[in-house]
Amino acid sequence: MSHQPSPDGFAPEREVRMSADDVAAFLESCGDGVLTIHADDAQSFPVSFGYDPDTDRCVFQLLSAPESAKRSLDAETPATLVAYDIGSPDDWSSVVVDGVLAEIPTPEPDDRRRYAEQATPIGMSVFDADPRVLDATWYELRPTDATGRRSP
Repeated sequence: MSHQPSPDGFAPEREVRMSADDVAAFLESCGDGVLTIHADDAQSFPVSFGYDPDTDRCVFQLLSAPESAKRSLDAETPATLVAYDIGSPDDWSSVVVDGVLAEIPTPEPDDRRRYAEQATPIGMSVFDADPRVLDATWYELRPTDATGRRSP
């Protein structure tokens, strides 16, 4: 069924907003985005992630240099993940996940597997530090709200 644009030229809202199932499917297929940590000194940085639809959470393995703000995260830190895909100006999708970022002291094998299967691989050259001094810590983003939009 085709919907006509409203008189102001914009598509009806129901064609742009994603359902909860669409948001989950997008997160499961995306693999990367931008994570913002809402601490005293807010930080945003690109990340790779895996999404677990069974527990409705995003899993990250964050690498950090000794002077990185990522090493000073609280036990639970408010955070926002923005994941998006842009094929063209008329072909796009984006999801915003607000929640709490918490360390996973010992990631489960399923967490590691899901991350390896879904996360976008990156080269070590993106870090401005010797790879031997990078610390790898696992985190999960427990959503409190997730919304998605896509081109109609």
